[in-house]
Amino acid sequence: MEDKKIPVIIDTDPGVDDALAIMIAAASDKIDLLGITPVDGNVSAVFTHKNALNLVSFLGIDADVAEGGYDQLVYRYGRYASSHGAEGMGGVELPQSDRKFHELRAWDYIYEKAKEHNGELVIIAIGPLTNIARTLIMHPDIKPMIKKIVMMGGSTERGNVTPYAEFNFIVDPPAAKVVFESGIPLVMAGLNVTLKTGISFDFIGSLAKESGSKIGGMLNELIHGYSDVNINKEGEKSSVVHDAIAVAYVIDPTKLETEEDRIEIQTERFCEGTWGQSKVVSGEPNCTVITDIDMDYYRQLYRDTVEHFSNLK
Repeated sequence: MEDKKIPVIIDTDPGVDDALAIMIAAASDKIDLLGITPVDGNVSAVFTHKNALNLVSFLGIDADVAEGGYDQLVYRYGRYASSHGAEGMGGVELPQSDRKFHELRAWDYIYEKAKEHNGELVIIAIGPLTNIARTLIMHPDIKPMIKKIVMMGGSTERGNVTPYAEFNFIVDPPAAKVVFESGIPLVMAGLNVTLKTGISFDFIGSLAKESGSKIGGMLNELIHGYSDVNINKEGEKSSVVHDAIAVAYVIDPTKLETEEDRIEIQTERFCEGTWGQSKVVSGEPNCTVITDIDMDYYRQLYRDTVEHFSNLK
């Protein structure tokens, strides 16, 4: 008897690393990718929504795209992550899709899918948490219907926008606060793990060359058009594909190391440097924090993804 697939919605601001995370999820035989809900973040929501539609069309992914928010919960942030290029996809230009958004907006779509998959729905949130917070505010009875929220965001160590705050959380701290106070089981892939799990350029280049397929070339172009570059723990020049760690956890959590922490979100608007900080505090844990990943497993996910999409024309 086959294992039942995990029903998943990906809330996202594509974004190069978002695109790669979506590809990995769509290629996995463990995930039933129901839908994608775009949000303002890495680039303007106008582009994140367009990128989501173009990506699912180009890859032939059978998933809904439900229109999300175009601004933040309380304060307009209006600063974007330049590492993704002007429109979010690095050097990749996808064909323009003629697909339409789902009839429901993101928060209503998430609610309906949560009811449909009562207690089993997993949300992978790899952008600012605006759409998720709006869902919780507008549909407070949804909480027991969500199995868990696995997010890329925050950090238990240093930030990347300020010394304390990571990009996804600083874009909308009040939204992150709503999520962390929701009582829903949470898993956080923060900078404390993503910055040490870079995928080397040599590895991606060899994958692209060996595949001889359009998807291999696309993967290579995405990585090389993305300026979030680091030296990984093997000492190799690498692309930091932050968002893919959240997907890797959902596919096989046994391949990652975690700890249980209590995380509080700093939402004092004019508090110098700590706006959007995800701070570890004493008290009952409210979050599983990812601390490391088996890199052999992680690299295998990329191989599997390239193989899955190898017939892409």
